[in-house]
Amino acid sequence: MDWKALASGETIDLDRQRELQARWDGRAGTRFTKSIRMFDFESNGKPFTQVATVLTPEVAFVHEGRRVVVIASEGGHDDGREFLRDYHGREGIGPWLARRGVTFISLTRLGRWNFFDGSGGGSWSGVPLGERMPVFHRAQAAHWGTESWQVASAEGVSSPTGSTTTRVAREGSALHEHMMALTPDTSLRGFEHAIAQCLDLSRRSEMLTLYWGFSTGGPFLYALARRLAPDGYAGWGTANFGLAYFANRAATGDYQWLYDRSAFRVRERGYSDFTFYTRDLSDEQRAAQWSVALESPRFKSHEDTFMFFNVAAQTEMLTRLWHAPFLPADVRARGLAALLRENIELNYPDESLGSVAALDLFGSGDEILPPPVSSGAAALVAPYFREHRHALLQGRHHCIDADHAAAFGSCWLDAVTSGYFDR
Repeated sequence: MDWKALASGETIDLDRQRELQARWDGRAGTRFTKSIRMFDFESNGKPFTQVATVLTPEVAFVHEGRRVVVIASEGGHDDGREFLRDYHGREGIGPWLARRGVTFISLTRLGRWNFFDGSGGGSWSGVPLGERMPVFHRAQAAHWGTESWQVASAEGVSSPTGSTTTRVAREGSALHEHMMALTPDTSLRGFEHAIAQCLDLSRRSEMLTLYWGFSTGGPFLYALARRLAPDGYAGWGTANFGLAYFANRAATGDYQWLYDRSAFRVRERGYSDFTFYTRDLSDEQRAAQWSVALESPRFKSHEDTFMFFNVAAQTEMLTRLWHAPFLPADVRARGLAALLRENIELNYPDESLGSVAALDLFGSGDEILPPPVSSGAAALVAPYFREHRHALLQGRHHCIDADHAAAFGSCWLDAVTSGYFDR
């Protein structure tokens, strides 16, 4: 396909999708290894552990002398496990790519890996849904108890998916302090640290590196380009910069997200939220998938504040951090303005994207980022990219199950081989 010839918002029909998939169906012969890697670091006076799941193929997919690497971050309720297996137990996009020679690195957002899972896989299935709170580092002594948080209503939450309850850190608790230290900058430090350890960045010229953030993973990997630019964005159902998310709401006269009280909040993504995405299933099918979904964290915390452009909440957390006694002297020496700027400016696209090509794909039936929303975000950010194409896959949804993975994965690899991401 000539991806550069796509018109903005063009739809790729099912026949074309099948044609692209057929091309890559026979290219799945490469075996791969899986490793879970953990990296400890400190930020704003608190310890954190970044988790990366790495799929390394035995035979690399090489384009124009460069091996292809996809670096991904997960959606709003997940910890990256749905990149590996879907709710039916089928292989997800990570193995799909790895079997075709692509190195796949999944970066779990800080706080979402359950280090107390005895299997080492980070599962949350043994933790009651109503007690799940972020676990920030692997040396943490235990899950947070109710002395550290209290239950609050979900009234006013900036989400259409029906959260029924939230849990809020008690002021002065150790949980409250750790959530304060988990700024957007801290999130990106974790990503940068893991990427530097998983890849030899001195040999970047030998790699074609693509970022992909599914759903709410998008704002973090878009922001990461301001500090570590990829060759391209391989988009699928990707939320954009926080500014773009808010701009879509503002276009309809909704300015609420600026003021959402998301600071120190954990939003439970329970069964009503799950039902939002599974309306076409029978009760029995939904119940079976829900049991698998409970392996994932099923909560959102600091990402709401960042991706929804909750600027009031961001400012509150950063100024509270500024007055916290544990803030390191070197951070304080740079000044309050620097602390605010280095975090809040991550919400905005800038000239750092000028070397990057983006292929931003969405399902025509995306429930969270429908065509008017995704096209609005595309129009806002497209001028900053070297190349930017926004397209829809007919009949697809806000989903990364095996069927969807084969569809958008085939598009990505076709775009790679066509030279779309070449500088």
